[in-house]
Amino acid sequence: MAPTEKYREIFGIMEVNVQTFLSQVSIPEADTGGGNESTGFDAGKFWTTLCTIADKLGFEANKATVMWINSPLPKPEDMHAVCGAFEIACVALLNTYHTLPSSEGATLKSFLTDGIKVVFESAVKFASCLLQSVGQTYASPDNHPLVSHCGIVMRACESLKTMPRTNGGAVAAKLLAHANIIKDALRELEEAKNSDSFMEDFECEENWSDSDFIIMSPLLGMIKTSGALTKKTMDTVKKCDKLDKLKIDAIPNLFAKIPELVDDLALSLYPPLDWNVSKTEAWKLKDRMEEVITQLGEILGPDHKTWLDFMEKAVKHNTATVQGILIQHGMAQLQLGEEKEKGETVKEVEEKGEGATKNGVSS
Repeated sequence: MAPTEKYREIFGIMEVNVQTFLSQVSIPEADTGGGNESTGFDAGKFWTTLCTIADKLGFEANKATVMWINSPLPKPEDMHAVCGAFEIACVALLNTYHTLPSSEGATLKSFLTDGIKVVFESAVKFASCLLQSVGQTYASPDNHPLVSHCGIVMRACESLKTMPRTNGGAVAAKLLAHANIIKDALRELEEAKNSDSFMEDFECEENWSDSDFIIMSPLLGMIKTSGALTKKTMDTVKKCDKLDKLKIDAIPNLFAKIPELVDDLALSLYPPLDWNVSKTEAWKLKDRMEEVITQLGEILGPDHKTWLDFMEKAVKHNTATVQGILIQHGMAQLQLGEEKEKGETVKEVEEKGEGATKNGVSS
């Protein structure tokens, strides 16, 4: 068999094998021999082993790349050996991944699963590039497409070393993504509110009226409260080792709708501002935050009641302020029973409405 055909055979088998490894990432835990319980599981050893294998896989990818892109081409048997070492590292990484028990937390397992899939997806493309480059010539080693694919494999391996290593850390990482969306929505609104040029860049012909700024203040306060709630929960699950690592798996789903609701409210605040639409969107966010706070109380326990109560009061304060402003402008009626349930008197609601009117954009 000519060397070219031998290379094609070696790389073709490698591509099929790595594709098989990728498909095996999704094998159910019960079918891998890994247990659901973490009895005897050594987290420190697990992550040390995983990182060592990730380094090994990146090393083998780099070694194969250096051998293949430089002249003269390696002997087929030498290339077979280095490709075999790459596959062995893939097998080791797959096997180690499957030893992480689900009892360590579903969110952590999900994070690792995503990271492992990225590694194997990049490894498949690496093997495919090897196969497709057989018989091809390139201006220089740096122009070889395998260089880019090798870099992708190495970065994917490196990312495994920096991912969260506890379920609390994984939950916090998901919440951070939500918090950043909320932060961006708030930042853009604040920039638009304080800069005429910002609105001109978006070719917005209308601007806010003076009365719009009155109701925007508590509505922005509601968005800020959602961000504070998200960040405080993130810090809590990240720092508190006493929390049930399985119970906190429910937290990311609790917060999943909040960024979308924040975006909807934020969009409703751009001119022309329809107060009724903004109120509708604000009440959706309010209802969701109240649900989240209630369920967080059950998940986190009584030790965290103080700050959860504070968040609940912040939500009610912003809600009452918005309602008070609407009442002052004849756009809502005071619901006595409802306000009493919230601990607000008629006088307090009216005073908040008057205060917001006098203070304008103050928050």
